[in-house]
Amino acid sequence: MEKKGDVLNQLAIITDLLEKINLDTLSTTIIIELNKVEFEKAFEIFKKKYNRKIEKPKDTFSITIGNADIVFNTNNA
Repeated sequence: MEKKGDVLNQLAIITDLLEKINLDTLSTTIIIELNKVEFEKAFEIFKKKYNRKIEKPKDTFSITIGNADIVFNTNNA
């Protein structure tokens, strides 16, 4: 299946759905494991979106959308 759409919009939809889940949550964390190429691609998307000069992380970075923390991980092995 072809993957289409803006990553940030897709994550916003996911976090919106999680906020409406019929449970009283203390916190919501999404962990996304990526290969090195996709990890760097994701980091560049967020870096460009927030227009910041941020040093590239080695193995992990996170963002917060709404009440959800989204953690991006990679394994350099």
